[in-house]
Amino acid sequence: MLTLSVSNNYGQEALNLTLKGCIQYAEEHNLTLKSGELDVSTAEIQLKQTRLQMAPSVNANASQNFGYSHGSGNLSIGGSYGISAGIDIFNGLSTYNSIRQSQLRLTQAQLQVEQAKNQIRISIIRSYLTILMNQEMADYQREVLNTSRQQVNEGEQKFKVGQILESDYLLLQAQYLSDSVNIENTQIAIENEYVTLRNLLKVEKGQSLTIVVPDSARLSQSMSVPSLEETMDKAMNYLPELKLKNTNVEMAEYDVKIAKSAFYPSLSANAGISTGYNAAYGKTGNGLVGGLYDNLGENIGLNLSIPIYNQSRARNNVKMKNIAVQQAQFQKEDAENQVRQEIEAYHLNVKKAYNNYTLSEMQEAAYYANFKAYTQRFQYGAITAVDLLQQQTNYLNILNNFMQNKYNFLMEKKVLDVYTGQDIDL
Repeated sequence: MLTLSVSNNYGQEALNLTLKGCIQYAEEHNLTLKSGELDVSTAEIQLKQTRLQMAPSVNANASQNFGYSHGSGNLSIGGSYGISAGIDIFNGLSTYNSIRQSQLRLTQAQLQVEQAKNQIRISIIRSYLTILMNQEMADYQREVLNTSRQQVNEGEQKFKVGQILESDYLLLQAQYLSDSVNIENTQIAIENEYVTLRNLLKVEKGQSLTIVVPDSARLSQSMSVPSLEETMDKAMNYLPELKLKNTNVEMAEYDVKIAKSAFYPSLSANAGISTGYNAAYGKTGNGLVGGLYDNLGENIGLNLSIPIYNQSRARNNVKMKNIAVQQAQFQKEDAENQVRQEIEAYHLNVKKAYNNYTLSEMQEAAYYANFKAYTQRFQYGAITAVDLLQQQTNYLNILNNFMQNKYNFLMEKKVLDVYTGQDIDL
């Protein structure tokens, strides 16, 4: 069992994925998306079946009979065989409009898959960037931990020669321990987020997964906000939710056309060929009466059906279908208005996140420089450990705020890219 387990682990390729790679992997393995693809396949089959309604139908039939009469003592045998075909020539374009509806159902199934993909993409973006944020935070925390370690070493020497109080030395030790715990907690947060990302991607158990840290130059190119007009135009032209509303209107309009087909005559054609035989054997039986060729017959015909009066069912059905068209149009307009409001509000949130990011970036640089300056002053004995640790705490608070604002902006920006149909990458 141990050998099999080790072999299996070595047989699985380690995954080292970019953000775009994570999305592509999820689109191939996520079970929700696979279920949606099955719905698309079902719609494709239904479309093929609807198209076949324009083809003729062909049927064959055969029957064989055996009988015995006690009165005459005769055994009778008979059989009939035939093949027939029929085709609808005109039915008020009902079949054609049904085909168009089936095409729209296929489009809807595809749009629903795209809608589900967007939801998965957004979840992956949030999980991926959360990991990146914590990894970058851990790098800063390790730098601070190294500084804390140096402070403890220097504090120990100063305490031994009486340059600082024991309380200052104990504060330095406590801060070093606190910085160590911060790194450990950040690492736990990274591992927890990896669990979330693995579930989104449906990574197999035992297969390793790591994410690619994007190039800082490329990442800086993402730190911009597009105009509201550009964002609105792209969103209105892309969002699957709006396209689904459009197809609902089109399908309702085809329902009207199908209902109107009941007003038109229908014409169909049929043809067939048949034969049979009968035979009687016994006291009064005469044997075979006509063979298959003698009984061979063909037929061909047309069937015309003209609707005259059907208790106004067709007329009322058309009226109800027209009402359904109006309802679908109202729903479409309401959805468009709601999307415009949501995109505008979301765009404002992105701008706000960008402003918070740029401000906190400047603050982080300033507080880091201040922390370094206080570290040097402590080395020369110009300040106490309390003063130093207060500046270190201030810097860590600003650093945490900077990380939160930076990656919050990236998350909001990338989600906006999803809503506008952009290529998702870092």
